Amino acid sequence: MQVPEVKYYLKNPKGLDSTLVCMQVKYCGERVFISTGEKTSPKEWDFSRQRVIVSRKNLSASTTNNSLDKIASTFKKVFRDLLIQYDLPKASLVTEKLLLIIDADFKPKKDIEIKKVTLYNFIENFIQESYALKSKGTVQTYVSTFNHLKQHGLIKNKEFDFEDITIEWRSGFIKYLQDLGCARNTEGKHIKNIKVFLNEATERKLNLNLEFRSRSFSKPAEDVEKVFLTKSEIQQIIDLDLSDDPSKDIVRDFYIISCYSSLRYSDFINIQPENIKENTLELITSKTNEGVIIPIAPTVRAIFKKYNNNLPKAPCNQVFNLLLKDVCRLAGLTERVTITKTIAGKKQSKTYEKYQLISCHTGRRTMISNCILEGISTSSIMLMSAHKSLKVFQKYVRITKQQNADALKEHSYFN
Repeated sequence: MQVPEVKYYLKNPKGLDSTLVCMQVKYCGERVFISTGEKTSPKEWDFSRQRVIVSRKNLSASTTNNSLDKIASTFKKVFRDLLIQYDLPKASLVTEKLLLIIDADFKPKKDIEIKKVTLYNFIENFIQESYALKSKGTVQTYVSTFNHLKQHGLIKNKEFDFEDITIEWRSGFIKYLQDLGCARNTEGKHIKNIKVFLNEATERKLNLNLEFRSRSFSKPAEDVEKVFLTKSEIQQIIDLDLSDDPSKDIVRDFYIISCYSSLRYSDFINIQPENIKENTLELITSKTNEGVIIPIAPTVRAIFKKYNNNLPKAPCNQVFNLLLKDVCRLAGLTERVTITKTIAGKKQSKTYEKYQLISCHTGRRTMISNCILEGISTSSIMLMSAHKSLKVFQKYVRITKQQNADALKEHSYFN
């Protein structure tokens, strides 16, 4: 895309007195507008050249025109820089960057229409930027947190700004989330995102309030029981006859691939023939853009052969999980599992049948936990699962003490 042309016009072109000179740029439905702070009389304005007429009667005309030239030049530089990151930069983002660059060497007059960068419009721009840089799921959590931030502000009859985000504010925000019935880890997700927003704003020198970096501003978290499938349970699903239900058959096959590859839903539904090599599955993960090379287990090889390496179209995530629960129910995964977690600020326990707790992401946890039980090194598993953080990786290891002891009984050290 070419850099659009800057246009100047007078705020009151038919007036008799001096009036503001405004800058406007239109492109692809977007509109960048600022008041330059410069003033001139309509009778001294050249409407075709969009500059002040230089004359002996108007000695300041050259200075005004230089100022307008510099604004136009600054806009073009800002727009070019943003084109490197975006196919179509948002007008609000262009305006923000333009006003930030105007510094002491080129200071607009006091009547220029500069809009302060508030917490809300910063987050809006940050979310727009994130679409090109982060996964869709991550951006969706940002949007959710921003919506809760604004809703909390409406309840408090206040639009929160950077200086409002204090330790006391954190307590009030968590209380708001608890009143909605949020779980402890959901509270933590939103506090984590607030810290992401403020960290980025601080890096850009837009925020001076550093209370969010205090230990007292930590994100709430608790370890909640997560299930995985044992090798025998996986076999129960494999042995299930689903020939009369193609939808469940497809979901079962994709889930088995996940159990032997640790791939996320967004990755295993997009496996292409070119990703399937002789003995390995090789692809770039969508969430982290990390390349992985995973051995193809015999069961997975049989699934690829079944579809001639052209896997069928999978249902959307929500439908996939509903069908998967039914598949696991039919396979007899009805063991009773009690889950305890904090909801609305109070500990609550609830008992489920195991199939009710299974989702497409359980496959990722299943592969990692079973590899640990088989004695495969953590570093090798992380290379397949594309985990960069050991702390995050360990959250996927869900083996019980009994399962750990049973696995160690076969180790040479105990024999």
